[in-house]
Amino acid sequence: DGAQAQATESTPSFPAPGQYLFGQSPQADQVGSGYIVLESDGQAIHGALYFPGSSFDCFQGHVEGNAMAMTILDSYSQETYPYSIALVPQGSAIAADQITDGLTPLSLSGFYTLDQITANDLRMLGVCQAAMTAGE
Repeated sequence: DGAQAQATESTPSFPAPGQYLFGQSPQADQVGSGYIVLESDGQAIHGALYFPGSSFDCFQGHVEGNAMAMTILDSYSQETYPYSIALVPQGSAIAADQITDGLTPLSLSGFYTLDQITANDLRMLGVCQAAMTAGE
């Protein structure tokens, strides 16, 4: 496909397809800590940013260089704004074990990777997928 042929100068390390949960705390649902739940199809990313017990904002984006470039949809104003989070560089020894088909798992700077994605996280993912595609 022609779109991928243009990206030969740097090998993209898109997050491997799947669902991810990140938190500013190593435990889920800690009041006052921010969380990001996202889903990757191997190129595009969509998901939600939230604080437990509060509203959530939806976003879509992609990995650009060493950052995740996002467009966030504010749940109150319905306005969108750009945001970027740095990615943690993957150490070559660790990455070699994790790479599958050239795709690397995602690690966000300042966030812990959490394993337990809850039903509420999945609900937000579904709402955000619908909200972001409606806005396109």
